Amino acid sequence: MDTYLIPLFFAVFIWWFSTGLVFMTDGRAPKARGWILIGVTVLLFASLLGVWFTRDMATVTGAYLAFGCGLGIWAWNEVMFLLGYVTGPVQHALPKGTGAGKKFLLAAGTVLYHELAILVSGLVIILLSENGTNRVAWWTFGVLWIMRLSAKLNVFFGVANLAADLLPPHLAYLKSYFGTRRISAFFALSVTAGTVLAALIYHGAHGSAFQITAAMLVGTMMALALLEHWLLVLPIQDAALWKWAISPKSETRPVEPAPDTVKRNATVAGTP
Repeated sequence: MDTYLIPLFFAVFIWWFSTGLVFMTDGRAPKARGWILIGVTVLLFASLLGVWFTRDMATVTGAYLAFGCGLGIWAWNEVMFLLGYVTGPVQHALPKGTGAGKKFLLAAGTVLYHELAILVSGLVIILLSENGTNRVAWWTFGVLWIMRLSAKLNVFFGVANLAADLLPPHLAYLKSYFGTRRISAFFALSVTAGTVLAALIYHGAHGSAFQITAAMLVGTMMALALLEHWLLVLPIQDAALWKWAISPKSETRPVEPAPDTVKRNATVAGTP
């Protein structure tokens, strides 16, 4: 039984603690951002090296190490976005009266560079672990990628709990792209698909100790990602889980770009 429970509780703790650390980077003073950038970049390269080192380590230890490496690479992408270093070409609020199609293109432009960075990160993980017996790093990163993209789309289409107060001031313009506070049909589709995927991953928790540990780690991250989806619609303040890490935000006024700025940035994003 410990073979199943230990990786489950480990994944839950790492999810809670690492998410808090990411929130903490947002609350640091501007002069500390350089050190944070250096720190997460060192973590990135250490994690990439770890992916290569563990590619043939089909052991329980190898599963935990590769899992941590996948999370480390993901953390770099998240921190770079929250600090505003890797976002997208569109960095202004949604102009009033924008149609649905153009709104989607502009919204995609706000996170374009971030998504490209995630894509490159995923490809590098695949290359580093190619032909190896330990793919836990890629599975972990892939699950986080799929479910984070799903969460972004749900927020765009509309959910009850937008959690807009968690955005740092320099990303406040993103609030204008959030959907209305209602639940879209996409939510039902995404949680159903996610539940099926989680069940399939957990179903693979048999065989060797490595296979069980790997499936429990990745499956639990999938289950936690589903929990995050449900927190988007349930009347629960999930921020309470990370009160120790979230700093009070300074009040910021809504971003109101000049018309010429809107037009210029929309052109950059590839919209007419």
